[in-house]
Amino acid sequence: MTRTKVKAVLMASNGAGGMTQMPDRRFEKAEWPIRLVIEEQKQADTWFKYLSSECTARGWSSGVMAQLDARENSGTCTVTNGTAAGESQLIMIWERERNGPLSLRARTVGEFPLALAQELIDRVAERCRAGEKERFYLRSQLHYEGLPWKGELWLSDTLRLGPPSKQDETVLIAPRVIIVDAHVDGIDKMDAGAALGVLCRELLTFLSVVLRLNVRLPTSGRAWTFADALRPEQSEIRWLGYGEAGSPTEMPNKGQVRAIPLETVRRPDFSIHGLWADDREFEPPADIADLWKAFSDLDTERRRQFLQVASMWHLAISLGYEYQTTAFVWMVVATEALKPPQPLFRDHNIYDVVEGLLGKRVAAVLRKDGFRPQEVRNAHLHRGEFRGSEFVQHMMMPSFQDPTFDSARRVLTDITQAAIIEWLRRGGVFKLPTRNRGNNWRRWVKGHTMTAAVVAVGLGLVLGWLSHGMWLR
Repeated sequence: MTRTKVKAVLMASNGAGGMTQMPDRRFEKAEWPIRLVIEEQKQADTWFKYLSSECTARGWSSGVMAQLDARENSGTCTVTNGTAAGESQLIMIWERERNGPLSLRARTVGEFPLALAQELIDRVAERCRAGEKERFYLRSQLHYEGLPWKGELWLSDTLRLGPPSKQDETVLIAPRVIIVDAHVDGIDKMDAGAALGVLCRELLTFLSVVLRLNVRLPTSGRAWTFADALRPEQSEIRWLGYGEAGSPTEMPNKGQVRAIPLETVRRPDFSIHGLWADDREFEPPADIADLWKAFSDLDTERRRQFLQVASMWHLAISLGYEYQTTAFVWMVVATEALKPPQPLFRDHNIYDVVEGLLGKRVAAVLRKDGFRPQEVRNAHLHRGEFRGSEFVQHMMMPSFQDPTFDSARRVLTDITQAAIIEWLRRGGVFKLPTRNRGNNWRRWVKGHTMTAAVVAVGLGLVLGWLSHGMWLR
């Protein structure tokens, strides 16, 4: 990486209520009496987090500026202890190649004692090596549109989904809130908050599959609103969002509110989904806690695979009616992504995955005449073709309407959800039906690239020699 000096003027808190400039120190010719190399990758990843945490605990400020490159990062870190408002600082310059050790050099300026700087760095290194973390109680929210969430659901001893204190009681289907209470481990509260953000992202992705809802993080912002639907001209700009009156400091006790009722379900369920006369609140499936445990028990590779698949499902159900074909195709792609990553299964498609997870009878449903998922996928992704009614003018009481695509979409939604959940229930382990890939010259070339290149060069030389001989004649 070619290092270049930062031209911008960067300012950071000096720990005494003011601001101090953060110059780029990497190019200064000075003595650096303190040197440190962190070899272990995980420690190198978290070292500056522990530094920030330790400085915060001491009432000091710290700031990092960096030059980023795909192969190497380097930069300057400045620690101010506040005793002389910017004149008492610990300066560190650092560099690190991708997945390599973190190399640090440090010196002090002003009234910052060198012994204190060494003690700080030693303490940070000690905490980093030990992987010290604290457990914090934190609260967040998830939002969805549907029946109200009126009880508590414990997915584990450290994760609770609770009801909000306020509900829209005027209608059944409305914007809803789930209160997320969690115990999260972190280096400090800021680090725990970042971990909670990842947990909520994983949780909403999981819930979108299991609950079949477009669960999302709360969004902030302003929008035009009106309180009276009969007087929309009385519109006002208001902030969007939901807030609770109190902010608890510890995890609620189990049983503090009633448990949310659970519903026994079957998958796939090809019945028509909708509201019944006795529906008053949302009822999650009875196996939701078992499925969360199955997700939590996945190894790193399969956990990543599930999140990739579930994210595609989430995208599909979040798309509106104007993106019917795209939503349909993302469900096909999500199902295909459940297959193992080995090259042996490269040519297996949605029919093979569904057969491996749900059986031949369910897979046969997808192969029926009409909108075959694999054909719709190929047509939309490769040629952009629509198979829904994205740009068709809708009329009330039409004399003719073809329901084929809508029926196919409902069936595919049922099967895709069932396949993802069955994959999760099995821990990502299932057997795909074998396929005879046959001998194809394109496949042979891909599998024997070097041999094909040598053959091509040799053939070119022979043809060139023959043509040269014919020209001489």
